[in-house]
Amino acid sequence: EALMHAIAEENLPIVRQVVAREAAIRLFEQRGEHYKVEIINAIPATETLTLYRQGDFVDLCRGPHVPSTGFLQSFKLTKVAGAYWKGDSRKPMLSRIYGTAWATAADLTHYLQQLEEAEKRDHRRLAKLMDLFHFQDEAPGMVFWHEPGWTLYRVVENYIRSKLQGAGYQEVHTPLMLDRTLWERSGHAEKFATQMFTTASENREYAIKPMNCPAHVQIFNQGIRSYRDLPLRLAEFGVCHRNEPSGTLHGLLRRP
Repeated sequence: EALMHAIAEENLPIVRQVVAREAAIRLFEQRGEHYKVEIINAIPATETLTLYRQGDFVDLCRGPHVPSTGFLQSFKLTKVAGAYWKGDSRKPMLSRIYGTAWATAADLTHYLQQLEEAEKRDHRRLAKLMDLFHFQDEAPGMVFWHEPGWTLYRVVENYIRSKLQGAGYQEVHTPLMLDRTLWERSGHAEKFATQMFTTASENREYAIKPMNCPAHVQIFNQGIRSYRDLPLRLAEFGVCHRNEPSGTLHGLLRRP
């Protein structure tokens, strides 16, 4: 962070440069930045490649950027965490640095104060204090609801249910696990297969549903439908499971 402040004080101009694909690949290969080369190779050939330079530093980026580093005076690095390259656990683990930047020091201070207040109200902390729920290694990403927490859960669920009913939704309930052929028809088997839990029984392959909508389509398909039936609004308090990398969830929440 001290080095970042020093770079900001230098007020280095940030220069945009359009480059040919071959030149960009050659540059990053020479610099030993193989991840950048991989990114370039994945960019469509019709897309313009741009580099941004400040002093000796050069990076591949669409931009836009501020005119110079002097514009970046009010910032704070907040944490460091591990992250798999492209979110794939089969790829190398890298370090992800989190930070925030604001137009003024006052804005930055206000934001950091908000973070402190939010930390006091973190739902994971409250869960322990109020005996609401817990997690454990034998069920990663899944919740053990305690009686006080489950009571609160049902209160929230019933509130949402009343709103759905008021908006004309029909509440349904569909199977947790469905034959692979359905996921092939919906397109999930092709585009979402790595994030689905699968199993087999009696020479049939099944997948635990990662979302509810394909099952709702099956309800719509039953019987004869008319355009007069539309709009048909279906809602479900369903349980979905996704085979995602560790760290995707933040307690009960999905990380941004």
